[in-house]
Amino acid sequence: MRTLLCCLHVGFKDRKKAYALAIPIAVGFTLFFLAFLPPAIYSIDGNSMLAVAESLVVNHDVSVPAGLGSVGSDGRTYSNWYPLLSFLSAPLAAVAHVFSQTLHLPFHNVAAMFAPIIQVPLTAVTAALVALLALELGATDRGAWLAALTFCLGTVALVYVRTFFAEPLLAFLVTSSLYLAFRSADRSILGCSLASALAVLAKPTGIVIGPILSAYLLAKREVPRWKALLPFGGSVMGFLVYAAYNQARFGRPLQFGQPWIFSASSLPSGVAGLLLSPGWGLIWYCPVIILAVWGFRLALRSKPLEAVAIVAIFAAFLGLHSSYENWSGGWSWGPRYLVPAIPGLCTFTGLLEGRARKVLIALTLTGFLMNAPTLFSFYERHFAEMLERNLLPGNSMTWSVAEAPLLHSWPAAIHEVKDASKHDVRDLFSERDEQLVGLWWWMLPAAHISRWIGIAVSMILVCAGVFVLVTFRPAPANEKVKKLMEKCVT
Repeated sequence: MRTLLCCLHVGFKDRKKAYALAIPIAVGFTLFFLAFLPPAIYSIDGNSMLAVAESLVVNHDVSVPAGLGSVGSDGRTYSNWYPLLSFLSAPLAAVAHVFSQTLHLPFHNVAAMFAPIIQVPLTAVTAALVALLALELGATDRGAWLAALTFCLGTVALVYVRTFFAEPLLAFLVTSSLYLAFRSADRSILGCSLASALAVLAKPTGIVIGPILSAYLLAKREVPRWKALLPFGGSVMGFLVYAAYNQARFGRPLQFGQPWIFSASSLPSGVAGLLLSPGWGLIWYCPVIILAVWGFRLALRSKPLEAVAIVAIFAAFLGLHSSYENWSGGWSWGPRYLVPAIPGLCTFTGLLEGRARKVLIALTLTGFLMNAPTLFSFYERHFAEMLERNLLPGNSMTWSVAEAPLLHSWPAAIHEVKDASKHDVRDLFSERDEQLVGLWWWMLPAAHISRWIGIAVSMILVCAGVFVLVTFRPAPANEKVKKLMEKCVT
């Protein structure tokens, strides 16, 4: 019997079974999120990165219109933001170009509808990687599945999948790097090194990934030292490529993004604000992370080095951004700068069982209800309403519960829908985005297509996504089998 149980344990860890769990998660959330694509890009960050993709398609260079960047060494304007998302979305911009010419619509407006599609598979695959990481930490199939749902439905991932910020891409690369490093195989380490390099191109703060994972591999002592240092080398390579890109555009290799003003005096307020404040605090906008602390304690028993590596990445992002003068991220929903580290924390929730798991489900539902208005509206609407009342959104709302965006999300979303219903969508291409309903099918009349067709398509996508996620969920019976296997091993 002991031999049989040990064989079952090996089968439980089989990669094919792990991928059989992860693939439906990726497919299900891809279908679900496609139903909620936005019709426009609100932020200047996103519009600047989109302009690079548009320029690649139309002008075959990376210049952008004036006002969306800084003047380069050749007199043209170049984006201040990050290149990888722009280059990855260029194929979508090319498709949008064809549609815009066919439908006789402005290219930028159509591209703004197509480009955010890239965030959907990135976030969905990140959820699948959360499940795989949870399995690596010792979670059951059911626990890993719940961890993936916790990430997508109970955190701000639900919000930023509908934006064109760099954070979802960086979250995917960070989670991929962790998973590949934990496998410790030769090809996995090479993949981890590549992901570490790309993380820097996704956003310069991604440079922290390679050194942390190399330190993990050195402590693990399962591969030669030179292989353990490959992720660090990947970060260095990514930095050099980005520096060369900056040199070619601005003549200054260290001009990364916006001016970054770091100060040790900002660290205490930044840490407190990003973790606890009602304006941007992690525990308010991602309440499921509260239980990640308990999951971390469980992970320390079985996978201490892996658990420490995940927390080290979170601490690096928290410390780096907390010392930044603009640690809140401006018009951001919750702790946007911590989004890349949230998937790793969610993997700890996969280890919870019993009452703790029931509390996790309740917190996931709570997070979903708080973030859900952003599925059909622009979260920036609340900030815009504050400006209209001559209230300047900023650090003044950090500790103000009354001004916290999460308390105004539902009213602001309702105001947005009411305002949008008063306008003809065909006249809104040059108007403010808050006069749009934040769903792709709202724009269909501009192409002489009924909104009801878009609503029907969205409903089908939601139902199909939920069907896949529910149909392929692991059976609860696996919990007992897992416990027997653990007893066998010990």
